[in-house]
Amino acid sequence: MSLWDRSMCEFMQQVAEAVSTVLQLDVTIVERGLTRVAGTGRYSRLVGQKVASSSVFAESMRTGKPRLITDPRRNVACGKCEVAEKCIETCHMVYPLMMDGEPLGVVGLICFTEDQRWRVVNCSDEYVAFIEQMARLVESGAKNAYVTQEVKKSRDQLTGIVNAVDEGIIAVDDDGIVLCCNRAASKVLGLDGVELVGKKLSDVVADAPILEVVQTRTPYKGKEVIVSVPAGRIQYVSSGSVLRSGGCVVGAVELLTSSKNARRFAYQVSNSQPDQPIDNILGTAPALMEAKKMALSTAASFSTVLLIGESGTGKELFARAIHYHSARRYGPFVTVNCAAMPEELLDSELFGYEEGAFTGARKGGKPGKFELADEGTLFLDEVADCSLRLQAKLLRALDDGEICRIGGTQTLTSNARIIAATNRNLEQMVRQREFREDLYFRLNVIPIRIPPLRERKTDIIPLFNYFLNKHAILSQRDIPVLCEEVEQILLVYDWPGNIRQLENATQYVLHTCLGHTVEPHHLPAQVTKGTMEHGGSSTGDIANETGSQAFNWFVSKSEWERMAIAEGLRQLGHSGKAKETIAERLGISRATVYRRIREYDLGG
Repeated sequence: MSLWDRSMCEFMQQVAEAVSTVLQLDVTIVERGLTRVAGTGRYSRLVGQKVASSSVFAESMRTGKPRLITDPRRNVACGKCEVAEKCIETCHMVYPLMMDGEPLGVVGLICFTEDQRWRVVNCSDEYVAFIEQMARLVESGAKNAYVTQEVKKSRDQLTGIVNAVDEGIIAVDDDGIVLCCNRAASKVLGLDGVELVGKKLSDVVADAPILEVVQTRTPYKGKEVIVSVPAGRIQYVSSGSVLRSGGCVVGAVELLTSSKNARRFAYQVSNSQPDQPIDNILGTAPALMEAKKMALSTAASFSTVLLIGESGTGKELFARAIHYHSARRYGPFVTVNCAAMPEELLDSELFGYEEGAFTGARKGGKPGKFELADEGTLFLDEVADCSLRLQAKLLRALDDGEICRIGGTQTLTSNARIIAATNRNLEQMVRQREFREDLYFRLNVIPIRIPPLRERKTDIIPLFNYFLNKHAILSQRDIPVLCEEVEQILLVYDWPGNIRQLENATQYVLHTCLGHTVEPHHLPAQVTKGTMEHGGSSTGDIANETGSQAFNWFVSKSEWERMAIAEGLRQLGHSGKAKETIAERLGISRATVYRRIREYDLGG
């Protein structure tokens, strides 16, 4: 088509690059012959190639109607696309280009990440309005009627969209003059009401990292910075990129988010929020039920909780359940194992460090767990293993919520709720001067004792059957049954490793038992040996006591399927590859897995 000559295509490419730079989305333009004439990012190398005649781009051109596809590969409109199976887009918005009532082509905004998809879906009206204005601009260019009034209209529309985006956006020219600063950026910088456009950014934010991009032409991503503004020093997360026009560098663009919002969003997107209601803690023994009742009532408060229990009793499950039922359930849940790292590393893990604080400190520094858990819950596992020096720093953080990064001078605040856990006798450690008494009383506000498995005899057989069924389904194995002698052995054994050891024993059984019945010789040697050391006594009454309750633990095939899929998602995540692996393990189709996830409300 004569309209799409070289100069027109170059103009389209400039428009696509400018919009892509500001919106941080890929942009592509297709002419009515289905040839791609402009593209950014992944689509830049596809310019000149044909798009599928069954694609949404072709459909929008035929119908003359815009389309927003928020779930590619599932949407009916994508069902006939020849490349649907290979598509990695998370969302795309297309708008037809018309001239005198005839199709001219189609323009699209393309998302490849969940962050981009989230922005487009939540501001869809503004993005639709903008892409419509962009389409008008392209049509005007095709008609050679590109006038100043239309440019201003498109610029105003772009400004409206930029202001509607939650993420801060600042653009400067090659001299550091501010071209654009949306409301979100002004809020992050504490400059609400200050008009920055037309001013030198260095006059207001002297150490803004975007100015370095202008000088070095080097982009950066996800950098945590601390800058000076008229109101003081502020901290935020920043990404900067070069702004180009016609192949020349004309400035730079910075995206900025408050550190608190960035961390909260990172936890939400990564699906790291704990989905652990109290009912997911299996067991009906009186001692456990009392602990669960106490945990549930504790969730409504903001008091510090101390979970006391042996290793393997499920202290983290209780911590996650308390967080889940609290008002902070949508905030981050951050875990620190105080016994898993040396003191120096634990110090930096808890409180973070500034750039250059020590050899090996990463550029830009690193936030500590107290910062990451702000407005959420911080779980200090095995807190008794902290050194006395670190205990002193913990006490100050717990008392007034103030922390200071290693190598830093700025005092930061954290409003994290603390849940601590230990398998040691803290009172005895206090008497032996191994644990600070003031910290002990600060942590021991609401103590909850989690009973060991040997005090929950009525739960042993139901729990063993639960884990046996779960791992059998994941391993595509038939589910074996326990003979009476095996049940008696399980009930007599003390289970020093508690729930963790019991679950490991079920996996061992699935490797040794190839038939339909679990016999004593299928059990781990330490279990049978431990039973022999007890003399095999006192099993009859316990077995009778457990029998009727064990029947109540039997669940239907659909329930086991639900638990198997949920366990697979917990272990493998929610990616498409993970769901495909789960489908292979369970011997069902990938479509069935997606359907079951929706039916059982297991997340995306």
